[in-house]
Amino acid sequence: MDGNSKAAEGHHAPWFYKRLQELRSEGHLVDVTLCAEGKELPCHRFVLSICTDYFRAMFSGSHSESKKDKVEIGGVNGEALEMLVDYAYTSKLHITMDNIQPLFEAANMLQVEPVEYQCEEFLKEHLCVETCLCTWALADKMSRRHLSGFSRSFALRNFEEVCRIEEFLQLPVDFLVAYISDNGLHAEKEEHVLEAVMRWVKYNLEERQEHLKLLMESVHFTCMEQDYLQNLMQTDKVFAGIPDIEFMIEDESIPRQIFKEEILVFGGKRECYGNETNPYMYRLDLQCDCIANSPLPQSLQKTAGSAVCVVQNDVIVTGGIMFESKVWRYQTSQNSWGRMAFLKTGRYRHGMAALDGRVYVVGGKTNASNGVRKAKILSSVEMYSSNNWGWKKQADLKLAVCNFGIATCCEKVYVFGGFTGLKKKTDAVQFYDPSQNVWTFAAPLPRRIQGISACTVGFRIYLVGGRLDCVLCYNPQEDCYVKLANNQAPWDHSSATVCGSEIYITGGHSTRLMLCHARVQCYDVSSDTMILGHVENLPVPLRDHHTVTIPKYKAPPIPTVPPVMYEQDMELHWTDTGANVEI
Repeated sequence: MDGNSKAAEGHHAPWFYKRLQELRSEGHLVDVTLCAEGKELPCHRFVLSICTDYFRAMFSGSHSESKKDKVEIGGVNGEALEMLVDYAYTSKLHITMDNIQPLFEAANMLQVEPVEYQCEEFLKEHLCVETCLCTWALADKMSRRHLSGFSRSFALRNFEEVCRIEEFLQLPVDFLVAYISDNGLHAEKEEHVLEAVMRWVKYNLEERQEHLKLLMESVHFTCMEQDYLQNLMQTDKVFAGIPDIEFMIEDESIPRQIFKEEILVFGGKRECYGNETNPYMYRLDLQCDCIANSPLPQSLQKTAGSAVCVVQNDVIVTGGIMFESKVWRYQTSQNSWGRMAFLKTGRYRHGMAALDGRVYVVGGKTNASNGVRKAKILSSVEMYSSNNWGWKKQADLKLAVCNFGIATCCEKVYVFGGFTGLKKKTDAVQFYDPSQNVWTFAAPLPRRIQGISACTVGFRIYLVGGRLDCVLCYNPQEDCYVKLANNQAPWDHSSATVCGSEIYITGGHSTRLMLCHARVQCYDVSSDTMILGHVENLPVPLRDHHTVTIPKYKAPPIPTVPPVMYEQDMELHWTDTGANVEI
C-alpha cells in the first residue's frame, strides 16, 4: 500500500462519521424515530443495527417494530438514549458522574457493549469512599460481575470510612445485611459494625426499627467487650428493646475475623537494573497506605536473594547473595532483630515456608567456592523446629531449582516452577509430605516460568508475578489450574502476601519499560477482581523485596531509631503460646 492509500484510509473514519451526521441532520433516508420520555430521535435503522444486536433483532422482519415509523423504547432515560444514538453516529461519548447511571443502564439494556465497557472503566477510575456503594449496587443490578466484585472489595476494605458517609444511611436493608455480614469486612472493632447499624436504624427509626433483629444476626457480639455491651444495654433504649437481644449477646457462634493486621515491606532494590538497595522497612495498612518506616539493621540492608516467612507472628529471613548461611529473626512485638543458628548449606534465590510451627528452607543456589567454577543449583532442604535446636536436613527435592514460588496447603509444601540452570526454566511442580519425608511431582504448570509468588487462601494456591499475565489458581485436591483475573500493573520481581481472602502484590518492574514502580495491586479471591491503587502506595519503587503480613503491634508508629539488633547468635524455641528467645 502506497503513502496516498494509507493517508486515505486514515481519514476514512472521520469522513464517514461526518457524512452520517449530515444525512441524519438533513433527514435524508431517515426511516425510523426512536421515542423515550417525550424525546423523539429520527435516525436510520441501518446505523442502529450496526451499533447493536438489540436493534438488529428489533428491525428484522419478524418484529412489528420493523414496520413502524416510530418506536417507543420503554424503561430507558431519554437523555441517555439520545447519547447512545449520537454515539452510533459519531463514536464519541461524554461521560460524567451526573449521567453515568442512566447511560450505563441504557447501554446495558440496549446491548451497546462499547459504551458499557466505557461506563465500567469510568466507574472504576472514579471509585472512592463516596461512590463505592452506589457502584456496587448498580453493578449488581446489571449483573456486571467484575465491576460488582471490584466495588464490593473496595467497600469492604474501607468500611471504617464508608459507614460514615450519607450514602451508607440510604442503603436498602437487604444490601446492608449483605455488606455487614461479609467475612471480608475490614472492621477494626466489631463495636464499629454495631454502631454503624444503629446509626442506619436511627436515621429513620419509625420505618427501620422492624429490621433491627435481622441486622443484629449479622453482628458478632462475641468479638466485643462485655463492659461495652452492658453499658449499651443501660444507655440505649432502642438497642435494649430488640427482641431476644440478651440471647444474641450470649451466642458463642464463630466470631468474625477482625482484621488487625498490617503489611511489612523491606529490602530489595530501588532501580530496575541498578544496585541501589532499599535500607528501610515500611509498614502498610490494609488500604495500602504507608503508615511508618524505619531503617533496617546494617547487616540486613542488602537482602538480594534472601527468603522470608512468618512463624507465630515473627519474621524469619534466611541467606541471600551476601549472607548465604545467616539467619535473622524479627520479633514484631518487640520491634527487634536477632540472629538464629546458621543454615547447614548457604544459599540464595531459595524459598521458605512455615508449616505446623516448622520452618522449611528449600532449594536455591550457592555461590562458586572451594575451587568450584560455577554456582550450583541446590536440591537440599533444611527444617527448623523447637525440637531441633538447629537446622536439620530433610529429603531432597526431586528436581534442583532456584527462583521458584513456594507455599503450604493441605499440610504439604508446594514448589512451583523455577530455574534449573543452563538458562532453563521449568514447569515442574513438586510437593513435600512431612509425614512421609517425601517429595512428589504434581501436575506441571501451563508454561515454564520462574520468579513467581505463591499464596494460599483456603484450600487453593494462587500464583502471581513473574511473567504471568493473570492470576493462576492451583487446586491441590484436583491437581489442576484455572486462569483468573489479569494483573493491572507489571509484576515481574514483585512480592506478595495474604490477608484474609485478599492477596497484596507490591512493586515489581516492567521489562518493556525497564522501570520499577511503587504501586500495590490487591487481588480479591472471593470476587476474582484485581484492584490497583490509585497512587504510588510504596514510598519508593521496589523490586526483589520482601512482603509479609503480621499482626498490628503497639510500638510507636514511626520509630526514630533503627530497630534493636542483637549481634549474638541465638536459638529460637517456638511454643504453643509464642516465641521465646535464649541468647
